[in-house]
Amino acid sequence: MTRTLLNKFNQYAFKISSNTVILSLREGYIALIPFFIVASLITLINQWLNISMKGVEHQFLEDFNVLVWGIFPVLTLMSFSYYLSKNLKVHSIASPILVFTCFTATTGYITISDGDLAINHRMGALYSLLMPVVCCYFLSYLESLRVFRLVGVSSISLFLRKHLNLILPYLIVTSVVLLLFPYIDLAAEAIVEVLKTLNPHWNVFEKLSMQLIISHLLWFIGVHGDNTYQLLVSSELTGYFVLPDLISYNFFTGFVILGGTGCLWGLIVAAMFLKNGQHEKRIAAISSPLALFNISEVMIYALPIVFNPYILLPFLLCPLVNASIAYFAFYSGFVTVEYADEIPWFTPIFVNGWLLTESVKGIVLQVGLVLINALIYFPFLKANRDNNLSGKALDVLMKRYTAGRLIEEGAEGSFSATQRKEQINAHSLKEVTEALNQGALTLFYQPKINPYNKQVVGFEALLRLTNKDGTVSGPWFLETLDQHNLLHIIDNYVIDQLEIDLEQFAKHGLKPKISFNISPQNLLTGGYRRIIKAFAKFPGQVEVELLESSYIEDFNKTVTIVDALKKNKIDCAMDDFGTGYSCLSVLSKLNIETIKLDRSLLPEQLNSKSISLYTNLSEMISKLGFKLVAEGVETTDEEKVVKQSHIECVQGFLYFKAMPVEEAIYLYMTKGDSVDTDNTAKDKGEPVEE
Repeated sequence: MTRTLLNKFNQYAFKISSNTVILSLREGYIALIPFFIVASLITLINQWLNISMKGVEHQFLEDFNVLVWGIFPVLTLMSFSYYLSKNLKVHSIASPILVFTCFTATTGYITISDGDLAINHRMGALYSLLMPVVCCYFLSYLESLRVFRLVGVSSISLFLRKHLNLILPYLIVTSVVLLLFPYIDLAAEAIVEVLKTLNPHWNVFEKLSMQLIISHLLWFIGVHGDNTYQLLVSSELTGYFVLPDLISYNFFTGFVILGGTGCLWGLIVAAMFLKNGQHEKRIAAISSPLALFNISEVMIYALPIVFNPYILLPFLLCPLVNASIAYFAFYSGFVTVEYADEIPWFTPIFVNGWLLTESVKGIVLQVGLVLINALIYFPFLKANRDNNLSGKALDVLMKRYTAGRLIEEGAEGSFSATQRKEQINAHSLKEVTEALNQGALTLFYQPKINPYNKQVVGFEALLRLTNKDGTVSGPWFLETLDQHNLLHIIDNYVIDQLEIDLEQFAKHGLKPKISFNISPQNLLTGGYRRIIKAFAKFPGQVEVELLESSYIEDFNKTVTIVDALKKNKIDCAMDDFGTGYSCLSVLSKLNIETIKLDRSLLPEQLNSKSISLYTNLSEMISKLGFKLVAEGVETTDEEKVVKQSHIECVQGFLYFKAMPVEEAIYLYMTKGDSVDTDNTAKDKGEPVEE
């Protein structure tokens, strides 16, 4: 029961983490990390050293904090809009401009009074996340409708045609937003007024709980929670005495947040003790110097905590636990307050504890709270490491949506250079680009089977395109991309995604051998270095499938590259042997491990000559020391021929079609079971449950 609930939660959390909006928001906030660090440090130094009061020329620093965090909603808006539009396949410059225009025109964030511009922080906080979602998704939908396209297929370039076709969708989005948002604004105003009338006579626990939960929930969705909370509620709920001589400001900064919003020091300590948590440890190390001064933005946006379902519970629980324990420590007299004035929020931990209590007990209380927070965070951080997307996995997930954009950039240059000469090919490339822009690349895995015991002995990684309607198609576009020298973009995606998927297998304790293809040109021009960098850490698990054309084009260089791969425990196979250039004389010179016999060699209708050729060719290749893989086995008669040829590794629709990585992991976990070859397995490409 517990495992079922955990699996359901993991599925739910994965969907959240890989959602386009959440991924885009994460990218947008990560892009702002340099801003967070620089702005926080300048504010910190100014307040710590009081620079602005020491010279007229530095007077502007006095208002720096208000100014910087005042424009924060605009920076969030532009960054989020850029990445969301990029991931939705709409124009990544025109869309943010559209969003900013609608935002400033409708939300009241920027107002004009007596000819002067003014900023309304509250309106920025409310709409900086909502406006990009509304505008970008609406624009994406309108762009997909042919009725709004001003220019069809013509002699103008793809780049120019795309921008001309933005005109009508752009106009419609702007018109709708300008008409509807005043009503949304009125509703928001009413909600804010209700919040400001909250009962100011709540007891201390109600005030503490309200402030901690709402401000942290706001941080969780990416909004500056503390500032926004103070703007939304009455002053009685933000400034009050927790105990006599202990104001809420000192209580929060000294004994609740401990390193910044979410009790950051507990999270940093937990990350440092997390085994195999390289991503978490790196972010914690970067965050530590800033956490010393209660600056938490780096950890919140880079771990991330924002929209991370694995971290939400401890993110809310730790400050509540700290507030409860600290309150009773002061109430019981274990710790006493000796300093009643405000201590600056940026005062380092332990220093503020000493200043407030003038006792070692204050520091002991802080240490105890940090350790409790670390214990609370640790299991959730471990679950985040094991199940959530982070680091390279997120980078590759984004790359699956951006291949079309990268190819589009190359297509524009190709079109401009050869507009007349290559008009037909450019039209073909246009179709490929549009298909990739509408869909998402992914890797499927076709099992390799031992035909004698029906066990899974490995997989071949096969590129697939998930179309906008959810259907999956094969890589029909590779030939066109090859003609335009753009295959390296696809190769790089395959390498990166396979690296991530191997890590997914490893999390389940599995080490399957997986083969994949790479274009000969990319291999010979340095692509093998990327392969070594990605797969040297998976010794014996990866096999690169080469075409014989690689040897034909540059035999000596191919031999050298194969040797370099083998030195790093990466095997090589010759793919599609029996087609194209296949030459028996080459076999004696090959330095690879495996030969894959193409389906075209399989006998048709049990032709005796074909059977003899297949069996004798298999025997000869085996005697030369090569392992054999029979491709394209689709019938039981073909399987009999393969067995007759003593081939111990086959793949084909008779057993399984290619499947997503999740199904491949499940199949490999049960690889000791026999694989039924009835019609259900053949049609669906799935293991048959008994």
